[in-house]
Amino acid sequence: MEASLWNIGMKVDDMNSEIAFWQEIGAKLVLRETFTAPDGEKVDYAFVEFGGIRIFLTPKTVFEDKLGHELKPGLTHAVFEVEDLDQEYERLTAMGLEVLVERVEISAAFGSRRLAFFRSPNGLVFEILQILEAKI
Repeated sequence: MEASLWNIGMKVDDMNSEIAFWQEIGAKLVLRETFTAPDGEKVDYAFVEFGGIRIFLTPKTVFEDKLGHELKPGLTHAVFEVEDLDQEYERLTAMGLEVLVERVEISAAFGSRRLAFFRSPNGLVFEILQILEAKI
């Protein structure tokens, strides 16, 4: 799979204090908003950029209800940008990887994209995404 790291995800208890922390150590706040997820849930999130890496901050991840255990605050997942989401999705499911979130298209202030979440054989949660329109 040809892919590049697009961001890492982080679950936080307090968005304001976490954003303030990252800004204090030199990160740039790229975006903060609340958007409506495909399931209708309101999602508060922010992107900060630090050391050339985007960090996605949110109090609740879109996949945590499917894990079968509590997801504690901290790093939660890696996001990899791919050219063809359908091709990579088919390849990963053929390998037997667990799908946490089926293919879905979302749009928000960051633009629009198609994505899916998987869990590797040893538990790494990762997202593959195909950017349709980039705003950040």
